[in-house]
Amino acid sequence: MLSTARALPAIADAVGDALTLLVDGGVRSGLDVVRMLALGAKGVLLGRAWAYALAAQGGAGVTRLLEIFEAEMRVAMALTGVTRVADIDRRILA
Repeated sequence: MLSTARALPAIADAVGDALTLLVDGGVRSGLDVVRMLALGAKGVLLGRAWAYALAAQGGAGVTRLLEIFEAEMRVAMALTGVTRVADIDRRILA
């Protein structure tokens, strides 16, 4: 079975702009969010991550999770020279 990241580029190429492609699965960090966007997703769902944060610390846990994801995304974007989420694409992948 293919991982989400391996399957995503072919799916993104096949649907183009005809659908809004959302991805879920294998997303554990802000870096994963950036990676999925670069591979062609238009949006990234957080699946279990937010549920675990909610179970651990309630709403404050979800808030903290989103802060951590944001910080990780900012680092990944800075390291790849991207200043806007809309500019994330396959060119940033090594």
